[in-house]
Amino acid sequence: MLFGACYVALDWTSSIYPLGPFNITPWNPPPALSIVWMLLGGLRYAPVVFAAILVAELLIRDAPAGLALTIVTSLILAAGYTGVAAALRLRFQFYGRLHDTRQLWTFIAVTGAGAAIIGVCYVGILWSAGFRVGDSFIAAAFQFWLGDTVGVLVTAPLLMVAADPAGRRHLIQSWRKPETALQFVILGGLVYFMFQSGDEPRRSFYLLFLPLIWIALRGGLSGAAAASAVVQVGVVLGAEVGALQSLAIVELQVRVSALTLTGLALGIIVDERARAVEDLKRSLRLAAAGEMAGAIAHEINQPLAALHNYGSACQIMLRQENDATARSALNATIEKMLQESRRAAEIVRRLRDFFRAGTTRLEPVKVATLLASAQAVGEKLNRSGDVTFRVDGADGARTLLVDQVQIELVLRNLIANAFEAVAGLPPGKKAVTVSTRMLKGRRILFRVVDTGEGMSPSTRRRLFEPYSTNKATGMGIGLSICRAIADAHGGSLGAADGGHGEFHLTLPTEAANE
Repeated sequence: MLFGACYVALDWTSSIYPLGPFNITPWNPPPALSIVWMLLGGLRYAPVVFAAILVAELLIRDAPAGLALTIVTSLILAAGYTGVAAALRLRFQFYGRLHDTRQLWTFIAVTGAGAAIIGVCYVGILWSAGFRVGDSFIAAAFQFWLGDTVGVLVTAPLLMVAADPAGRRHLIQSWRKPETALQFVILGGLVYFMFQSGDEPRRSFYLLFLPLIWIALRGGLSGAAAASAVVQVGVVLGAEVGALQSLAIVELQVRVSALTLTGLALGIIVDERARAVEDLKRSLRLAAAGEMAGAIAHEINQPLAALHNYGSACQIMLRQENDATARSALNATIEKMLQESRRAAEIVRRLRDFFRAGTTRLEPVKVATLLASAQAVGEKLNRSGDVTFRVDGADGARTLLVDQVQIELVLRNLIANAFEAVAGLPPGKKAVTVSTRMLKGRRILFRVVDTGEGMSPSTRRRLFEPYSTNKATGMGIGLSICRAIADAHGGSLGAADGGHGEFHLTLPTEAANE
């Protein structure tokens, strides 16, 4: 019932510059309502569409061709709109949601082709029955096609946005912004100027592209659909007030179709880009979570192993006689367990803070401490002993002002990458070296060098970009995070140019921060 009332109302309001008594107008939005309704609700509503078309023919145009021919033409229209909806639903799996450019062009192509077929059939039936609609068959069929096509282009996207909860929310939220009100005031003002300037409206029509592009860039598809509807309503009202010739309004509608296509395409692209950015952010969060999990798993492995050993020692002590020496040793062991648990908790907190907000907690750390951590990492990775691993640091007494947990994470990642780079080499040629060197400006250079094949210039340029990886199981996020950590410390991380793998991590010493 509601659909029928809306269909008849749209048909009545869009009866402008009709060609003959059959209401072939340059703007015909009811087909958009029919197609979108069947896309959303299903093809079972086809009989209701036929009934609404027939009622509109009887109420608005008094069936000028007689009841029998009116029923036939109504069947043609209903069958045509149903065929368009069926092609979109069954062939292209389109269910009334415009989410990407492929869906947009599919919708435009199918509805445009469908409108052409319907127009030829509709006008052909009338001409074969002796009703000459217009001066020529081609002109009448073209105006029918133009009216339906423009009506679908302008009306259908707005109906889809209104039917989609997310699109509806976006449209409502956008109207709460002063910028949106300003956009549509300018758009309405230009439409008014177009008809009141005393010049041909067709000549100044292209001014409407400027605010439409602005609206589409800021509001996406929902904004573009609303702007196209405003332009169409403005053109209809301006044509009525200005009493344009039929040819002029047809030419204006051709421009409206071009304007609408531009706005919809641009709006879809803007929405696609926004979704891609959100997907990228979500993927980065997942990748960071995975990197954080790996870092935490590695860093707390040692405290957990110590807790296990201390716990076993406590069990042994409890089985011994309960003398003062045993109690003292037990208390000391329990205190060590507490220290290790606090250390594990601190590691988790430090890494979590960085991955969430990029924060660092700077503290004085000896270079020798970081080299000892690097030595432990290399020994763990080199369990097979087939890699010549060496840590060479003559500046161990230097003090850095860094977040120890985060810098150890960087070194672990670089050393792990170096071991992977030499994994395919024959025995005797696998070597990984970690060394330090003092630079000017009181900065320390950590060099992680391997005997692998190195990287091509193109790989080196993309090395620190997220998702840039040549590993079958890698996400390409580790090195980008490592560089972010180095930058957060006022240092740098880069890959040296050469015939082997070599990474340079530069960090300021404590004296450089004074």
